[in-house]
Amino acid sequence: MRTAGPAVVVTRTALRQTYRKVRESPRMTAFFVLIPAFFALQISGVVGPGAYDLGRQFASGDAAEPVARVRAVALSGLVLLSLMGVLGAAGGNSEFKDRYVAFLTATSTRAVVVGSVARQTAVWTALFWPAALTAGVAFALGAGEPLAAVSLVGGSLWLFVVAGVVTSPVGFAARWVLDGYDLSKNARFGLGVGMLGLFYLVLFTREYVSTALSVTPLSWAGDLLLVTVPGAGASPALAGGFLAVSLALVVVAVAASVALAEAVWYGDHTVGSSDESDPTETGIETPVRDVLASVVPRPTATLIDVTWRRAKRTPKMLWYVYPGIFVGLVMGEQLVYSGPFSAAMYPPIVAFAGSLAAGSGFTLNPLGTEGDALPGLLTSGLAGETVVRAKALAVALPAMPLVVGAALGVALGAGPRLPLFVAAVGAFAVSLVLLAPLLSLALGMHYPPDSEGLLGTSVKIPNKSASAVYTLGMVAIAAPGFGAIGVFALSGRLDPPTLVGGVGVTVLAALAVGRLAYRHAVAELDGYSVE
Repeated sequence: MRTAGPAVVVTRTALRQTYRKVRESPRMTAFFVLIPAFFALQISGVVGPGAYDLGRQFASGDAAEPVARVRAVALSGLVLLSLMGVLGAAGGNSEFKDRYVAFLTATSTRAVVVGSVARQTAVWTALFWPAALTAGVAFALGAGEPLAAVSLVGGSLWLFVVAGVVTSPVGFAARWVLDGYDLSKNARFGLGVGMLGLFYLVLFTREYVSTALSVTPLSWAGDLLLVTVPGAGASPALAGGFLAVSLALVVVAVAASVALAEAVWYGDHTVGSSDESDPTETGIETPVRDVLASVVPRPTATLIDVTWRRAKRTPKMLWYVYPGIFVGLVMGEQLVYSGPFSAAMYPPIVAFAGSLAAGSGFTLNPLGTEGDALPGLLTSGLAGETVVRAKALAVALPAMPLVVGAALGVALGAGPRLPLFVAAVGAFAVSLVLLAPLLSLALGMHYPPDSEGLLGTSVKIPNKSASAVYTLGMVAIAAPGFGAIGVFALSGRLDPPTLVGGVGVTVLAALAVGRLAYRHAVAELDGYSVE
């Protein structure tokens, strides 16, 4: 009990600091208001079918389907909440020890960890639980049973708390591994990207996950949510069992977090070596450079090889690649998996999202990624065409087989395998992959980062204006072909004039815009100077 008082102080202070940051930032304020509102509108039934409609169905006497839906949502929601908790923990409080330095010098590590975990759980709950609250109230209103809201609202709140606390040790464990092997922030960012990928994988397969977990004690979460819903057939014993087991897991998770926090914050556990010899970028010929030089001029080959080496050494250059990939995942989930389109829509989604991601890397910030080497590049005597061509090829060479191959593979594996359809997907993918680096280069040159992002040891992310215009441009050019393939994926009937016409417009627009973008990028680079 001696930990309770200091832990409450740490939690209250950390939450006040977080609230102050959110309140002082209009963007953060909008985020914490719009995200809960969006999900609440979607889930409650205000926009389309939702919890209110399930409640009305329950009230009509058809209780089996609404009860099954609530149980399935409890399982899939618990899994998704756990994944979000892991994601937040992996990049959250385990890293920011400086935030709690003052507390660590005034109270016990146990109190600081408890307060830290409570803060993280409160933030996640404040962001997403209002949607569950609204859904519970909407179901109770639709069913005409006010008592139903008690377990639906209270049970959902407990699920958020359990998911947030039980996943907290993962953050400290991930930090211990990253520090132990002397990995950089890029590795931690990569871990977050992997967790996001796992999150969307579970999102895609949530029905299968719910079915698999329905025979485990996790299914008792459904009884907890339905225990006060009259006529739902929930077992109070199973609801109490879930409550007791989850409470025990919370205690174990807090103890594990304390032990791991002490190892992370105070231990010396480096087991890897940071001494890596980097080959000289321009002074040593490499096999890759020799192979490239057999098909392109030697200066171009050298720049391509140097660009790849920098991207490997500084993955932050690829900062905006990952959102492009997740755009594709969201499109696939919304349009096909949960939407009206057939699997024939997957290939254009792969082509669009892959090309969007490919052009969102170092070509979207061609000057900023040079860092301190920028003056040397500008005074090297290399023609602007050579630099622009090399950076575009550095994207196109790996992206062409990856994106086009993936799109054609999905078209052959999941699509109707019609020759015209496969050819249209191939042309659509190739045109976008060729356009992406040229368009992003032109906009990256036109909207360079500020001076701090051009010179210095830290590579800065691209200019937000360049990223926004690039995304809108790719959407506009891809729209005709994407829409033409979408007509086929929605109706199932192949209309050759529509398909060829739409994809043809995208191909011609990509060629025209790509040529203009190449010229603009060269002109901008030739006229650029660092003063």
